[in-house]
Amino acid sequence: MVITQPANPRRYALTGGRVWDSTNSCLRAGLAVQVEAGTIVGVYPPEQAPSDVEMVDVGGLSLLPGLIDVHVHSEDWHGPLYLACGVTTVRDTGCALEEVLQRRRRWSTPGALAPRLVCCGPMLNGPGPALLPMGVVVRTADEARLEVDRLVEAGVDQIKLYARLDWPCFMAALERAKQHGKYTIAHLQDFGDARQAILAGVDEIEHLSGCAEALWPERHAEGQHWRRLWPDLPAERMDALVALIIERRTWMAVTRGVWYKIGTVWDPRHLDHPQLRYAPVSLRSWWAKVYPADVSAELRLEWIRALAAMQVFTASLVEGGARIIAGSDAPFVNLVPGFSLHDELQLLVDCGMRPAQALDAATRLAAEALGLSGAVGTIEPGKEADLLLIDGDPGQDIRALARIQRVLRAGVWHEPGHLLAQAETQPDTAAQRLQRRISDLY
Repeated sequence: MVITQPANPRRYALTGGRVWDSTNSCLRAGLAVQVEAGTIVGVYPPEQAPSDVEMVDVGGLSLLPGLIDVHVHSEDWHGPLYLACGVTTVRDTGCALEEVLQRRRRWSTPGALAPRLVCCGPMLNGPGPALLPMGVVVRTADEARLEVDRLVEAGVDQIKLYARLDWPCFMAALERAKQHGKYTIAHLQDFGDARQAILAGVDEIEHLSGCAEALWPERHAEGQHWRRLWPDLPAERMDALVALIIERRTWMAVTRGVWYKIGTVWDPRHLDHPQLRYAPVSLRSWWAKVYPADVSAELRLEWIRALAAMQVFTASLVEGGARIIAGSDAPFVNLVPGFSLHDELQLLVDCGMRPAQALDAATRLAAEALGLSGAVGTIEPGKEADLLLIDGDPGQDIRALARIQRVLRAGVWHEPGHLLAQAETQPDTAAQRLQRRISDLY
């Protein structure tokens, strides 16, 4: 399909396609989208277009808002991959502070081959096996408060509380973040559970973490691993927890894809997937070392049972109308940036979401959770022109996201094939600096 790009890239209107209506979760024909200096300035019937605006016919393609991945660990080489897959905004949920702040500045430069970046800086963690420098260890409530102050002063967008943070430190960091007016996200594990965190006022929970522990607090107190807590879902407790999540309007970044890839790491289909040509050899080596494929039959069954129960729990969240947002956790095991969000949306559909709901989780709702509702997430006047031109209707079949024809990032046009060609050369040249956000193995 030939699409003629505008002669004047700063002022034009897209016409001849169908425009995603986020209010009604459907495509609408008979509308033009006018872009000026990277911003949407009008959505109207084509006959109402000003006479001096160039009309660009998109030939029946669907116009969607750019996608948002709310859970990534960014690297410079990820940028073209995200754009090629229509991901125009990401949130980095754990990275060395100065590194991610510098990347946020670079990726915000007009014309950068990268998405907009929201960041948390390093995660606040407790003592134990370190994930440095993607995390920072605090041992007392005072240290937790001082670290939140430091991150806020440095300019992070949100605050992340991580798995080994004990409860006094968790509460101290949460309360100090609230004093600063900062949104908080939590990956729970060793100490508090999801019920406790929600009642304490945390804004968002990652990975369904702490949910199994909230269903079985007595078993959690005995030290039983969270993966073994999932398979036995007590109906009354599950219904009560889902009701609390909905009542408190807690955001849930389910990140089903990362659990699926870890839980089925033994599946040979992951190892020869064509997406992997975009991943550096060093990253694939790290995956193989930290998540070896020679998994025992017992552990396979344990993961299969846990994944099935987590799918049931997610389906209950979907059915109840919980606020689910889409995050992929790339580049953890076998998750290639950009493609990983497409996979996540398909997995959410497998959990009972309609395709249109999954799109909402990666556009309008994700923008709200990231504090960007005034800038992105829908196709409306005043929003940035982060737009996708797609052959098909992802609101009916989420697989249509694989047929992106053009990506507009702040009104600048990008062709996915060119971006992927560039991305394919980067794994061989990606700088492996001393500071890593995952571990010194990668």
